[in-house]
Amino acid sequence: MTRYPGLVVAVAWSAALAAAVVLLPARPMVGVVAIAAAMPVAALAALLRPALLCLALAAALLGVGRAELPAADPLLPARAASLAGSVVAITGQVVDDGRPVGGGSEALVEPARIAIGGAAIHDIGDLMVRWRGPEQAGFADQVKAAGTLVLPRDMPTFDRRAYLAQRHVYLQLDATSFDVTRPGGGLGALPSWLRKRYTAAVDAALPAPHAAMLLGIVLGVRQGIPAALENALIATGLVHLLVLSGLKVAVFARMVQGALAPILGRLATWPALALIGLYALAGGATPAAIRASAMGGLAIAAANLGRPSHVWTSLAVTAAAMLGWRPELAWDVGFQLSFAGTVVFILLTPPITRRVRFLPHMLREPFAVTCAAQVGTLPMMATDFHVISPVGPIANALTLPILPFLVTSGLLLGALSFAPELARAIAIPIAGMLAYIEQVGYVLARAPGAAFTVPAFPNWLGLAYYSALGPAIGGAGASGHRRRAAFAAAAIAPVLISATALAAWANAPPQVMILDVGDGQAVLLRGPQGAILIDGGPSPAKLADGLGTQLPPWQRRLDALVITAPGLGHAGGLAGFDRAVNRVLVPGVALTGSAWRTAALEQLTRGAVIQQVVAGDILSVAGLELQVVAPERGAPGDVAGAAGVGLRVVAPGGRSFCDLSDLDLDAQTSAATRLRGPCTYLLLPNGGRSRLSPDLERVAVTTSTQLIASRSAGRLATGSPPHVLRTDQEGAITLPL
Repeated sequence: MTRYPGLVVAVAWSAALAAAVVLLPARPMVGVVAIAAAMPVAALAALLRPALLCLALAAALLGVGRAELPAADPLLPARAASLAGSVVAITGQVVDDGRPVGGGSEALVEPARIAIGGAAIHDIGDLMVRWRGPEQAGFADQVKAAGTLVLPRDMPTFDRRAYLAQRHVYLQLDATSFDVTRPGGGLGALPSWLRKRYTAAVDAALPAPHAAMLLGIVLGVRQGIPAALENALIATGLVHLLVLSGLKVAVFARMVQGALAPILGRLATWPALALIGLYALAGGATPAAIRASAMGGLAIAAANLGRPSHVWTSLAVTAAAMLGWRPELAWDVGFQLSFAGTVVFILLTPPITRRVRFLPHMLREPFAVTCAAQVGTLPMMATDFHVISPVGPIANALTLPILPFLVTSGLLLGALSFAPELARAIAIPIAGMLAYIEQVGYVLARAPGAAFTVPAFPNWLGLAYYSALGPAIGGAGASGHRRRAAFAAAAIAPVLISATALAAWANAPPQVMILDVGDGQAVLLRGPQGAILIDGGPSPAKLADGLGTQLPPWQRRLDALVITAPGLGHAGGLAGFDRAVNRVLVPGVALTGSAWRTAALEQLTRGAVIQQVVAGDILSVAGLELQVVAPERGAPGDVAGAAGVGLRVVAPGGRSFCDLSDLDLDAQTSAATRLRGPCTYLLLPNGGRSRLSPDLERVAVTTSTQLIASRSAGRLATGSPPHVLRTDQEGAITLPL
């Protein structure tokens, strides 16, 4: 340990900083205490041996301080959220390169002036601006825009709001007009200018989609790639080709050094470092590009100074510097994948390479590298991308050998923009290799078992995975009792973690989970004594995936199934439902349709009791109180929205969940007279496309009521508040009861 003090100190700083960012966000007092404690701890290094332990602890405390300080304005998020829905006009400066999204573009803007109806407002953080149209914005451009402020759109598989909040972005501007008033100037705008010039040169030399593929390979710009091709690359594990990775930075570094060394000799080091940094910036300054350029720069500088380089120290110092610069990178999946991939590449590639010596030399290393990367990053890929590709090593073995040539020739192609005819001639073999990569993706994506979709990968399972992988790797390189101890830890640790997580899962407090099932609804209630399913959504597959991620694997029986309405959005997912229930609750009116009847009869054959419910009934199921507020007796079952079940579910702690299904305005008005109190959570009718009746809104909704829309993508009803939770943006929504 004392042989590499820089490694120890950098790891302590990085680990403590990342843990503070993730586990203790925005705790300024923790940061003050940590910094105050770091000073005496560092002083102890003069008295205690080994001194490195005290220095590492001091670095860890300083890392906590860096994560927590400077203190953010605690009222900033609330102040920003209160302006959601306002129409504003802004001027400001782009502080990150714009990127294409969903038929338009978006850019992070630091506003200089924000006006609402002529009145200026301040201190609401930066804005994520989205607009449609051909206008493009780059770093340091001065812009003006007008539009509506909204809360940032979340994503079902990614907490985008939390990620943006780390960058002090709490609002998104959906712009109706967007203009660049003055292009950025100076050195800060150089990478954006180079990227635009290179994009124009490639588009002129190559046809689509080859031009888009080359842009992705050389600069990591994922723009204009057909959806079918991108899906094929994801399914075969080749999507990393469209990211500015360490391999591409290494190819660029060798090319630059080879060009400058014969001219400048030893003086070529510093211009080479500057060009490597510029290449990383032109590619969007992704965490992978910054990591690779920083590590490559350290190795080149060390060689020039005659000093040895140590890969682990370089990796740790690079991570420490990046986290010190931007602590929020601890949340960034690109940062996590880049460093985790580098670690497993160093540890696992050599032993895997030795075991695949039967492969040709050209294929052996790419195959081993890809296997190592998949083993080391499997939880991250499953969590963030929800796909695992068994054919990835084969696809990469077939494509990675030509990647250095593509990067080199692609960069040279951009330099020939002054001679377009020559560029198009040279682009012919490049187009052939790009077509080869595209066909590898298309063909292998169609292979049986090419990719497995992972709907959800819980954090505890990732922790269990790494608790087994780490000791196993250590044990493989050890001997004697250390080897046995490592393998024992690899077997015992994941079992303990899994058992603890499953026990906590089985004994979770009361919760309501609105499942992401598309254009329909399915709600799972977990009470102190069991579980209740309300409706099944339109798709059996989506319902099965949702229940599989929310219920322990041994819980195959539910206390009740409630079918609130006969439509396919409520009962379509119950076709072939493979879980048994104790009783089925259906509206006590003459409903039309066959899907709900089939689902109820299937449960009847398994021993369930079918019970009709009407307004005024109160039932106790799974430790929860179900207050039925609709339908009224004699309601017309053949009129949509008139005879659905409306529920107010009350937990022992007093929190309540109201499901109004597809009640029309008249049925809502009647239900309002039946409610025994307001709703803590309220599921909006018609997926949020319809407003509540005034009578129901007055009785059910308070200032603290959380509104929820279970739906596919689209607009909410006019006048809906900005804090509505939506399954099309949040994914499955879990709330405490």
